[in-house]
Amino acid sequence: MTDNSQRRAWMESHLDWAAREFGVEQIGQPLHTSRFHSVGCRVTDAGEDAWLRVVYADPEWAEGNYLENSRAANAIQGVPKPTVKRWRDWEDNRRRMRGEVSTFVADAALSAKMTPTHQVAVSDQWLSDLSRALRILADHPVPSHGVDADYVNDGIRAFFGIDLDIASVPWTTAHCDLHWGNLTGPKLAILDWETWGRAPVGYDAATLVCTSLAYPDLAQGVSRSLAEFLDTPTGHVATLAAATRLLRFADGGELTELARPVRQHAMDVLNHL
Repeated sequence: MTDNSQRRAWMESHLDWAAREFGVEQIGQPLHTSRFHSVGCRVTDAGEDAWLRVVYADPEWAEGNYLENSRAANAIQGVPKPTVKRWRDWEDNRRRMRGEVSTFVADAALSAKMTPTHQVAVSDQWLSDLSRALRILADHPVPSHGVDADYVNDGIRAFFGIDLDIASVPWTTAHCDLHWGNLTGPKLAILDWETWGRAPVGYDAATLVCTSLAYPDLAQGVSRSLAEFLDTPTGHVATLAAATRLLRFADGGELTELARPVRQHAMDVLNHL
């Protein structure tokens, strides 16, 4: 299924089916991810606002049992995030589908994509809340899944011409996809926990800085607020890991506007290794 209009219609048909199965009423328009691997909408669940989401196992999008991750993230306490209340699996033509009803987050995401579409204005309190959330997340027991060290090492070698074993630095629990499309405001909530897991300390902070680089003032402000995660030898390695991921996106034709500033940012960090 390669045509986006067909995939959109297919996903929305599953969203409608899931709404009936969960006994919720759709009151919002369906929102699709950029690759149409998931769709969600606002619903009412027993008179309360909630979020209904349908996702399918797509080997082109990610490997591993990531369909379980949003539900597994319920175990993470103290971080502002949705909670999965109910879930159900089914199949369509041998594709594994997952439906979830989650608590509703009233504030909207700060961007419709990974990078800001304008100069995002976030308060000092928001940045402080984010820093606190990342510290709490880091204290959660580190799982076995997460960033693939060998894959990142290969990317660092390809893009920067150095041999670096990121497994040699401390790792912790991380969101692993912390960008502007997964952060809400003006009140902070962190969305989309499909790929959370283990990562080098500072990886989340580095990812957010790298996805901010099209707006230098924003990137500098985020860097200052999250300096405790970034201005360390491990934070420098985490920055290279995050940069490598985004440069791979750019090589594939996505986020090409970030290719030059991300590469320059990574080269600046290399001077501190």
